[in-house]
Amino acid sequence: MGRRRNKPQPPARRIPSDRRDAAQGRKSLWFVDKRPVLRFVLILGGLMVAFNLFFYADFSQTDGFNSYLAWNAKVSAAILGLLGDDATANGLSLSSPRFALRLQAGCDALQASAFFVFAVLASPTSVSVLARVVPIVVGTVILLTINIVRIINLYYMGVYFPTAFETMHIEVWHAMFIFLPIFFWVIWARWAMRRKVLKPDEAA
Repeated sequence: MGRRRNKPQPPARRIPSDRRDAAQGRKSLWFVDKRPVLRFVLILGGLMVAFNLFFYADFSQTDGFNSYLAWNAKVSAAILGLLGDDATANGLSLSSPRFALRLQAGCDALQASAFFVFAVLASPTSVSVLARVVPIVVGTVILLTINIVRIINLYYMGVYFPTAFETMHIEVWHAMFIFLPIFFWVIWARWAMRRKVLKPDEAA
């Protein structure tokens, strides 16, 4: 076999220091630009983890939580009575001769409300905490009211469309209570950004 000659390798290209500095500067600027978003995600994620640990490990087992669920059952029964139905509430149960359901953790809208509250509070905007209070209260009341609508809807699904009850319960309403708090937060965030842009003109 003949001897193979090694081809001379071209000299390594050295990146000029000014180009390296520019690249590092761009990376630093990217991090600075994204830092408020990263901070928001970390704070929101941490608050939700802490809330869920507290909720499932402690609060969902308390009499206070059961009283809240019982209140939802009573309000739903009262509304059904106004609609001409003979449903009654007994503790956590909502029942009539035609159908009965029992409320439990997951039928409360508290996690959805917590997400909305934490998202508004953690949002990286110059809007003051006081200016966030009213949107938080309004959004939370709307979510808790929609939860009553969910209970009534599921009752009627059990009466008229029992085969679709689980689909409506698990797939539709659970998805809705993931989407709704995000949707409400996006509406508030857009309002907060417009308020931030218009503020200098108002001051003039």
